Amino acid sequence: MLTNLLRSPLTWLLLALAVALAGWGWSATSAATAKGQVTTLQSDLNAANDKALEADRREKLKDGAIDTLTDELTAQAEAAAKLQHQLGDLTITAATRADTIKRLKRENAELRTWADSPLPDPVIRLLQRPALTGAADYQAHLSGPDPLPVATGQSGQ
Repeated sequence: MLTNLLRSPLTWLLLALAVALAGWGWSATSAATAKGQVTTLQSDLNAANDKALEADRREKLKDGAIDTLTDELTAQAEAAAKLQHQLGDLTITAATRADTIKRLKRENAELRTWADSPLPDPVIRLLQRPALTGAADYQAHLSGPDPLPVATGQSGQ
């Protein structure tokens, strides 16, 4: 009976249909699994792209900050060099002025006498002031009990 079944074309047709359905079922399962893996890989790729874009944005911000700081540092270095040059010029000017005053004092007896005389008391009081270390000290100094010096001479107005 088994040999009769194997000889029947209907048996072979049913057997071929069963194999085809099994193959189709296996391929459908494989396709669903592959689709799930593709979906997972796409979401992973999207997340990685988002992270890359965020990292790129942060890098651009850092590059901008570095450029700004570099520009500020360059400007400060140029300003410091300019101030150093001005200080050198002022030092030369002060030395020249001191030499001129010494020469004039040697050459002119009246100027030497005037330069060696003590300053008047009102001028000395104007030159005396406490060491101020801030705005509060300055305000306290101005608001202090010391009277203002009396103006001598006539007012033109």
